[in-house]
Amino acid sequence: LAIPPMAMAEPKSPIATPEVSELSVPVVQPTTRKEIVPSEGRADGTVVAAMPARTTSRFSTVGITWATGSDLTSMQAEVRVRQQQKWSGWQPLENEVASAADVAEVGGARAGTAPTWVGDANGVEVRLLNSTRTVPRDVKVSLVDPKAISTDANPPLDRTLQQAPSPHFPTSKSSAPESRPATQSSSSLPYLYPAPAMVSRKGWGADERLRCTEKKVDSTVKAAIIHHTAGSNSYTPSQSASIVRGIYAYHTKSMGWCDIGYNFLVDKYGTIFEGRFGGIWNPVHGAHATLWNTNTVGVSFMGNFETAAPPAAMLEAGARLVAWKLEGNYRNAGGKVTLAGKNINVISGHGDVMQTSCPGKNIRSKMSWFRANVEAKIGSYNTPIYQRWQALGGETGPAGSPFVGEHAKAGGRITNFTNYDMFWSQASGTHWLKGAIRARYRAMSDVSSYLKWPVSDEEAGPLASKRNRFQDGAIYWTSKTGSHDVYRVFYSYYTGLDAKTQGYVGLPIASQRPWEFAGSQLQQFQTAGLFWTRSTGAHAVYRSFYSHYLGMGANRPNLGLPTADQKPGAVAGSQVQRFSKGGLYWTSALKTQAVYGKIYTTYAALGAEKSRLGMPTRGDYAISGGRATDFQHGKITWNSTTGATKVTYR
Repeated sequence: LAIPPMAMAEPKSPIATPEVSELSVPVVQPTTRKEIVPSEGRADGTVVAAMPARTTSRFSTVGITWATGSDLTSMQAEVRVRQQQKWSGWQPLENEVASAADVAEVGGARAGTAPTWVGDANGVEVRLLNSTRTVPRDVKVSLVDPKAISTDANPPLDRTLQQAPSPHFPTSKSSAPESRPATQSSSSLPYLYPAPAMVSRKGWGADERLRCTEKKVDSTVKAAIIHHTAGSNSYTPSQSASIVRGIYAYHTKSMGWCDIGYNFLVDKYGTIFEGRFGGIWNPVHGAHATLWNTNTVGVSFMGNFETAAPPAAMLEAGARLVAWKLEGNYRNAGGKVTLAGKNINVISGHGDVMQTSCPGKNIRSKMSWFRANVEAKIGSYNTPIYQRWQALGGETGPAGSPFVGEHAKAGGRITNFTNYDMFWSQASGTHWLKGAIRARYRAMSDVSSYLKWPVSDEEAGPLASKRNRFQDGAIYWTSKTGSHDVYRVFYSYYTGLDAKTQGYVGLPIASQRPWEFAGSQLQQFQTAGLFWTRSTGAHAVYRSFYSHYLGMGANRPNLGLPTADQKPGAVAGSQVQRFSKGGLYWTSALKTQAVYGKIYTTYAALGAEKSRLGMPTRGDYAISGGRATDFQHGKITWNSTTGATKVTYR
């Protein structure tokens, strides 16, 4: 049995707990302000709530929230902040949600604007405009200080999230669409775009106490929704992680969401940050596009790209991220999909599905180029797993949708679908598992386990079971016995039994484990145990012999381990099984009896059950000065002082 290495303690990463201050913004008598420059949605510049300029504690992210139920469609929030004793101009904030009906992830969630990074500030002034003159309730301005941690200067890239990345990891930083590697040919396994390295939640200092403990996942990823975070574009690489922490704190503490809304964030330098908790490979349900959160991945570019051009490094990193997500889920990056009743591009901007300027006009103008870049990276996903999935009916077939996209592992490929897990390797071909067998194989770390790769789909097994066969064993399941694996020596032995003997043994009810004898292994079956040592090999002890053997308790070492299978004995109707220090004997009249030690040595030398003594009638028991065993036609006694045995016939 392989013994897992002792787990080493991971070094602790610094965690920052952002400080969030909330100030009430008074509702005012709706007043049209002529000095406010008209813009779409608030053409008359009507102020419905305002907070005069005031000094505050330090903050770098700002947002405005209000009670749900207000008319958001024409609402426009604006702020100006004080930095280095100077006041900025008025800055509009984007609404985070489209309608009050779409807001609440959890009870008590609020409506509001997107969080906006403004840099180091210590003063704020707020005004809320609404051309319909609808007055919101309970307006608050949230000021977030994300605090600084030691890793901010150089956020660590976590490559362990990649889960066996492809050796063809692209290094191009070009702003032009990237071609597939020249080393890929039509005869080789189709290229699989790898998960890019990124800064994990631990790496950017997420305080996991802020989020909900329950994680919500969708059934698959069908599309990517592109956002921008808005706010200042003038940040340094050492400020990116703190911006992410600020957004996280605002979404959870101010808006009442379960977690940060985006699945991933990308800074202007091309660094990717893990967003919402739940695992980067899973279709985690975000909170970035209301009705279009389901079955989409939300990627937010960090900055305001309504006012600035997106850097090439940022777009390239985003394209790598989206290519990985879409290819693994077998999605056509240049295609269309219907979600929430709307036919949209598989790669869409936030403004394509909701009434918002996000992700900014300077990204919207590059969306065609962005899709082409992603398509060039993906190429063909016509892999053996994809072909098998399609042959089964694809998304409407029994396998269901891709849940964890196709990924490389141990020299092969794996895709986890809703109902099936599908595996491919050159040696084993393409095969699927489902239900309890799938759960058991997952718990064993699938292809990294001693079973290795599956070599069959789920099929009918012995004794009305279901099974999957693997390179080094099988997993068997029935509703009565559950799901258990049999591997290597025990598997060879079990599959070598004839159908009648397999019926005596039954199906496995537990995993193989060390037995009480040094170097031995045991696996329990319904009515048997399989025992193995290197010297004795594998043998089954079943039915009444198995019950008797287990019932011997502390006397089992006197009998030892089986060295042969059960077989008919020399006496008509009898059964015999040899052990390393004795034997078990049975007839319907005499039941099961054990003979062992010096008494067994003497009995065997006489010819055992073929001898004049016949079959044992009473197994080993204590007498004065030693032990005895009774037989049909006599007795063998053993003297504990001299070690001698004596045979007495009747």
